[in-house]
Amino acid sequence: METQDFVARQFVTLRDEIKATKARLFTIVMVGLIAVPLLAHFASKSEFLVWLLLPYSVLMLIILFVTEQSTMMRAGRFIREQIEPRIAPAPSWEAWIESRPDLRLLDRYYVACFMVIFFLYYFITSGVSVDLILRKEAADMSGTGMYWYWFAGALLAYAIGAIWAFFTLLHHWKEAVSTSNVGALGSRPPAVTAG
Repeated sequence: METQDFVARQFVTLRDEIKATKARLFTIVMVGLIAVPLLAHFASKSEFLVWLLLPYSVLMLIILFVTEQSTMMRAGRFIREQIEPRIAPAPSWEAWIESRPDLRLLDRYYVACFMVIFFLYYFITSGVSVDLILRKEAADMSGTGMYWYWFAGALLAYAIGAIWAFFTLLHHWKEAVSTSNVGALGSRPPAVTAG
């Protein structure tokens, strides 16, 4: 197989991966926007232990979204750094779009909007879970204080989950919204030259 043929096949494969990633992103957003409220509704009619797990479902959606978004940008970065320089001397699509920060603005808004909505879901479901535990404690006639342990454990677990998700997002923000070389903390990896 010739080098140009291999590069062309890589390009087509990566573009197909980007299309598949966009489809998965759409599915994640729809699951989040529709399924989380539905799950919350059904969880409200079941045991309170189900509610304790719902915030972690939202965290999983956040991480899945960031992962897919980063995968898509990583494919674009590979196209920009490894494939486009071998094909044309003039800037191609990925190089052109990355050179115009205003064109990546909508990507940033999209990711930020998703994060705001789903962190809001996370805090709402966490709050409802903690409230349900407190209600169970108030209704508990055994006097064991068992639900206070549930309350403390849930509060700690939800706080750790929120902090972890926030710092994960902060660490991966740049790679989720850009194909540039600059990492999340501003470091630049060594440049790879096309050969």
